[in-house]
Parts: sequence; C-alpha cells; structure tokens
Amino acid sequence: MDFVNRESREAPAPHAVAPAPHHHAAAGGRKPKMSWVTRELRYSIFVVLVGCALILSILSIWLAVGPVSREADLIDSKKYQAVFLNGGFDASNGAAQPITYFGHITKLNDKYLVLQEVYYITVPAPTNNQATTNSSLVKLGCDQLHAPYDRMIINRNQVAYWENLQDSGKVAQAIQAYKKQNPNGPSCSTSSSSNPSTPTTNTTTPTNTTTPPATNTTKPATP
Repeated sequence: MDFVNRESREAPAPHAVAPAPHHHAAAGGRKPKMSWVTRELRYSIFVVLVGCALILSILSIWLAVGPVSREADLIDSKKYQAVFLNGGFDASNGAAQPITYFGHITKLNDKYLVLQEVYYITVPAPTNNQATTNSSLVKLGCDQLHAPYDRMIINRNQVAYWENLQDSGKVAQAIQAYKKQNPNGPSCSTSSSSNPSTPTTNTTTPTNTTTPPATNTTKPATP
C-alpha cells in the first residue's frame, strides 16, 4: 500500500504564517521624523517667545529714554532758556536759592545738559545793612579769571528745573542789548593782555609827632 501518499493526502496543509510587521528603524538609531503638525506647533511657540522678548526690550528702552526725549522736545531752539541749579546761596538775605544760568540748551538727556551762549547775573553784596538791586548781566568767557569756553556741560542731577524765556523778558532784552554793544563778542585779547589790578599797600612809616619829655640835666649844687 502507498502509505506515504496516503499520509500526504490525509494530512491537512499547514496554514501560512503571516509575517510579523516590521518597523523600519532609522539608520544610525535616529528618532523617527517629526510630524508636520508638531513641527508647526514648535515653530509657532518659538515665534511667540521671540516676539514677547522684543516687545519687552522695546518697552524697557522706551521707559528709560522716552520721558527724556519728550522733555528735550519741549526746548524752543529759537528762545533762550534759564537753567536753575541746586545749591545756590543768596548773599543778601542768607537764603538758599538755585544758581541760574541763561543760554541755549543744545542737548538734554538723562546724564547731562549742554548750555551754550551762557550768561549769568551778578548781584553786589549789600552795604550799610541795605539790600541792593543793582544787578548786572555777565557773559561767560574770557572775562572770567579761568577763561572758560562759552559752553557748559551740567550734570543732570544738579538741574532743579529749566524754562524757556520770552523775548519780552528783562533777561532776554538785556542779552540782546549786550549783543548789540558787542557784535563780535567780548574782546578776549584785551581781557587776556590786561592784568588785574593789584591792591596797593601803604608802606609809609608814620611820623612820631609827639615831643619826648624833657630830660633834667641840671647837676645838683655841691654843698
């Protein structure tokens, strides 16, 4: 009998085994590629963070510089300005008051103030216990002993306040009158060549007009 063929006919055919799913690993052990949605989400978050950082930076710069820039915009370049400094002292009554300079403010920031074409007022000390009102306008320059240039750089923290001056004010009119009398400015060559007057000292020896007492030179009589 053909047992071999019989067994082959009677034995059920084995079921084909389905191959196991195979995951393709990235070469070199790298992670699988990021999906389009995740990539777009991360990009959006990055853009938002960068935008917030820029907004905060601009805001901080505006808070630091913005108020000073607005104050500088208030300067009328066609007018004179009065700059009042802290720490002044009035010799007439002993009261503290700001020192005042007049001129054109050409630059103003949070560090310093630049004043050009500078003038100031001098008030002589009162005499005989009486206050005096005879004040005079002085131009900053070679008339002073240290002969500075006609420009002042003032620390911002020393400025109490400043003002724009009207052309009809006494200070502005006095400046215009000074400029008419001195169209070329103060004569620095004459001021530098002239020596300041030296106070004279009286060196004359006073004469003694008192007559010395007479000396008795009479010899006593011999007994």
